[in-house]
Amino acid sequence: KALPKAKAKAKAMPKAKAKAKAKAKAKTKVAGPANPKRFINDEGSIVQDSVDGLIWSTENLARLDGYPDIKVVYRTDWSKDKVALISGGGAGHEPMHGGFVGQGLLTAAISGETFASPSIDAVLAAIVQVTGPKGCLLVIKNYTGDRLNFTLAAQKARSIYGLLVETVIVKDDVATSAERGICGTLFVHKVAGAMSEEGKSLADIKTQVEQVIRDSVSLGVSMSVVRRLKAESIGLKKMEVGLGIHGEPGARTEAMASAKAIVEMLMEGLAQGRSSKGLPEPTDGLICMINNLGGVPPQEMCILVAELMRSKWGSSVKLLIGPAFLCTSLDMNGISLSLLPYSSQLAPWIQAPVACSAWPKAVAPQFPELAPVKVKDCFEGVSPSSDENVKGILEKACKALIEAKAELDRLDSKVGDADCGSTMAKAASSILEKQEQLPMADPKAFCACLSDLLGKTMGGSSGVLLSIMFMGMSSHLDGSNSWSSGPAALKVGLQAMMDAGGAAPGARTMLDALVPAADALVEQKGLTGAAAAAKEGTEKTKSMKPKAGRSENVPESVLKGVPDPGAKAVELVFAALCP
Repeated sequence: KALPKAKAKAKAMPKAKAKAKAKAKAKTKVAGPANPKRFINDEGSIVQDSVDGLIWSTENLARLDGYPDIKVVYRTDWSKDKVALISGGGAGHEPMHGGFVGQGLLTAAISGETFASPSIDAVLAAIVQVTGPKGCLLVIKNYTGDRLNFTLAAQKARSIYGLLVETVIVKDDVATSAERGICGTLFVHKVAGAMSEEGKSLADIKTQVEQVIRDSVSLGVSMSVVRRLKAESIGLKKMEVGLGIHGEPGARTEAMASAKAIVEMLMEGLAQGRSSKGLPEPTDGLICMINNLGGVPPQEMCILVAELMRSKWGSSVKLLIGPAFLCTSLDMNGISLSLLPYSSQLAPWIQAPVACSAWPKAVAPQFPELAPVKVKDCFEGVSPSSDENVKGILEKACKALIEAKAELDRLDSKVGDADCGSTMAKAASSILEKQEQLPMADPKAFCACLSDLLGKTMGGSSGVLLSIMFMGMSSHLDGSNSWSSGPAALKVGLQAMMDAGGAAPGARTMLDALVPAADALVEQKGLTGAAAAAKEGTEKTKSMKPKAGRSENVPESVLKGVPDPGAKAVELVFAALCP
């Protein structure tokens, strides 16, 4: 008896080992990028192709003929009669740096490969290309590769070519003790560029921007890594504070928070960073730069701006730069804030015009007083009036739609998004609630009020189309209390609906019931004739090929034998109106 058990156990052992081995292998497997889909030609030519695209789309921009090692763009309208400004670094931070080459900002920019410092030769080539008698200022971000390569290139430019070259190192990131150079570097570019345009000396420019560097603080937060290059390592409901622009580790990981809480966290972190650098509290306000790290939709960037300006810091923001793509990290889903104390001396330089489309104009944020809405409510200037016949028709039509809610939703679940009945029942209920306010004895005003109510209470395109129809009817009717021209007005309203929506009878929409019913009324066949025509039109939709509306993208095999829900609603309304 024990023998079969032992055999079974021995047989199972290899399977268990294989399973464990596969599990261990899966754990050690290196995951690829979280978002590997890219608009590129070849991995090796990404930066060159990107630089060339920038040149094609930017005025007064050219590059040196040094590919693949030397990737330098420079101003073609530069005459070397002022101080040249050069910056650069690894690619992947666009529009920094090449996107900021132009009058009022940089004279030249050097790009390395993605997230890699440019070579010494590339930096030297840029210096030689644009430096004139007034000299050159190199703006270096605080990364080892950049510091070494830019510094050595400056030394060579001085000793070999006799050029006047100075350097400054930006270290605005307060997230960690590394003091990395990030988006605050653009404060330096902007002030130095404006001063150069004014003809200031190299010494004066360097002195001023060194003060800007001391006073600048930046801090970022991201909800993802650089997804085009790395596997995602930030949890689904987590965010990393101070994540580096090359994906370097940040200060800490926190639970994902609201836009309001994120703004508060960043502003408090910036205040702490300023304190740790021994900087005094700004007394005249702040210049704030809001940077998109690459993957945040404009909608969410504007929400962050709104929360900043609503916060306790909002009143201190005297100049606002962004929100914009300034110093990105490819497609990182994150943002950074950079602050610089406001002063009457700095403001003109920050606001000076530039010839770079990537630079957003610095604005003095304001929120003008709300203007009143001048569009009239449908009941404004309209007196309620009664007409028992109109009231009876209105109530029957609305009640029919409310009772048909489930049936219409069921039909719409087969050909649309299952809400046709719910949408029409909601609108019908709203009209019944307002019926005592309606000018039932005034056909023109009555149709105008129905148009307004449907536009406000009935969702989807059906609500807008019916609103257009009733407004078309109102425009045709005169100011009398007669409905004698009602059928003709309905035809006018339907034509307005068709003109706006682009559909016509035969397209498998509510028009396939509405138009025949209107024709029957014009031909004086009464409500009974209109109901019969609407029913016949609805039946025809069962075999129609959709050309518009909710069914347009549904396979014909699914639609076969199913009436259009909108047409069915029209059929049910006219049926309810029959004596």
